[in-house]
Amino acid sequence: MGNDIYGQISDSVLRGLLGSLGDGLILTDLEEKITYINKNAKRILGWEDKQALGRSFSEVCPLVNLKTGRNFQSPLRVALTERRSVGLARNIGILRGEQQEAIYLSATCSPLHLDEGEIVGCAVILRNITHLRRLEVRLEADHVYMRTVFSAAQVGLCVLDEKGAIVDINDAGLETMETTYRDSVGKQFGDVFRCENSFEGGCGHGQYCATCPIRHQIETAIATEGYTSQITAAMHSIRRKERIWLRMFFSQAWSEMGKQTIVTMIDVSQRKKKEDALEEARERAEAASRTKSQFLANMSHEIRTPINGMNGMIDLTLHTDLTEEQRENLMSAKQCSEDLLRIINDILDFSKLDCGKMELESLDFDLHKMLRRVCTVHRKVAKGKGLFFRLPDLKGIPQFITGDPMRFRQIMHNLLNNAVKFTIEGGVAVEAKKVFRKGIPVLSIAIHDTGIGMSFEEQKKLFQPFSQVDGSTTRKFGGTGLGLMIVKDLVEAMGGEISAHSAPQCGSNFTFWIPLYEADGEDEESQERSVFINECWNDGEIRDNQPKAVEETDLSDIASLLAYCEQRLDEDGGDAS
Repeated sequence: MGNDIYGQISDSVLRGLLGSLGDGLILTDLEEKITYINKNAKRILGWEDKQALGRSFSEVCPLVNLKTGRNFQSPLRVALTERRSVGLARNIGILRGEQQEAIYLSATCSPLHLDEGEIVGCAVILRNITHLRRLEVRLEADHVYMRTVFSAAQVGLCVLDEKGAIVDINDAGLETMETTYRDSVGKQFGDVFRCENSFEGGCGHGQYCATCPIRHQIETAIATEGYTSQITAAMHSIRRKERIWLRMFFSQAWSEMGKQTIVTMIDVSQRKKKEDALEEARERAEAASRTKSQFLANMSHEIRTPINGMNGMIDLTLHTDLTEEQRENLMSAKQCSEDLLRIINDILDFSKLDCGKMELESLDFDLHKMLRRVCTVHRKVAKGKGLFFRLPDLKGIPQFITGDPMRFRQIMHNLLNNAVKFTIEGGVAVEAKKVFRKGIPVLSIAIHDTGIGMSFEEQKKLFQPFSQVDGSTTRKFGGTGLGLMIVKDLVEAMGGEISAHSAPQCGSNFTFWIPLYEADGEDEESQERSVFINECWNDGEIRDNQPKAVEETDLSDIASLLAYCEQRLDEDGGDAS
């Protein structure tokens, strides 16, 4: 009786252990009838509410190939016949329930042996692998998709292993490298597609291979985690020596083979040829421009020298005894020569600015004195035309500043000359003040006039070389159309800006600003340059041309200056201040 109790206890414990297994367990006899089935097996097969004991395994677990839909032979017969464990093939499972839900199974069928070795049945361990199989199917689909994208990509894609050998390459890469899949896989990238450094002796054997940027990129990508980079280099296929310019992108990826380097190749040979052609054309154009500018500069200097001599001789002749007709003729000649000299000066400045030869000086000068002298010249001209001329209020600006006094005078002369020239009635006003732009002090100069004005479309033509608002303006008022362009370039070279606002018959307003650097006094060199030439009397009015320092002139300019001073002394009663 004790042995029966012990057997009952052992049987209960055994069933409890089998029922607690995480996998499904089914025991059958030699006729494949189920003698035991645990809860997990019932749940997997959908037999929780049905009686499975005594039924055949094929009835409780009707196996089918879920991919083809065909019935699958029970593995129990093979296990019992061949006396070995048998598993299920891929894609084998059941269609569970009324909805015929596909359940992928993993199963192992093993014969049950007694101690004497007699087979009494079969044990089946089941596992539901539907989730894993679906993941596999998804991964397989993704792999097929990525492989399709990899093959169909219009840019070359090459995959390298951790030793830099090619493990895969798409059709576009084969076409770019002019090779075949068989001739590429397993070889080093540089042995299949060579750069100029390795073309003679092969990859790694050229004179400059040690510093090859492509080898450096591949080695760095292999050694560095998360490395990405791009370069453009000239490469050669092994079949021909013609250069192929490639833009190559280096990145990393991981697979079951380990870390891999992805090389993306884009053939930019045609674009490189166009860039080289454009660069060559640009260099030729710049060379032609420099030649033109040099020619203009040389010719301007050559022409200006005899004109200055002619002006001096005319001034000296005007101080001799002449008839009225002779004096009038000489004054007309003087007028023409001064106009020609101003044009030559404009062309010279334009050529310097155009070829970047204009150099600005940095001198300390008296801003108050300069503005008074420049405005005095144009005030006299305006007075001769019956116009008012309002001088700037100098109280709000510093007296001494640092800059290029000669170029500053040139800007003021050009702007004031235009203001007076294009004003028929009314007048001109000059405003100077110290303001701040983004916290930085600047000198702001505004010149207002009540002249003919300009429309919005006409203002678009301002600050352009050889342009005026229309042809009639050029014929009526004269000029080369270079003055405002030179002003704009000089202001910008000083680090400032210039703008214009105008309306037809309502006058114009030109405003420019330059950085303001205050000084403690005036340099001696700046003081020497405060005397100007090229100012002459014309029918009782002062007329201003392009200002020029005395130290830049020749002897004929000095003669012109002396004649001008003598004339001022005579007319001002001995006071030439």
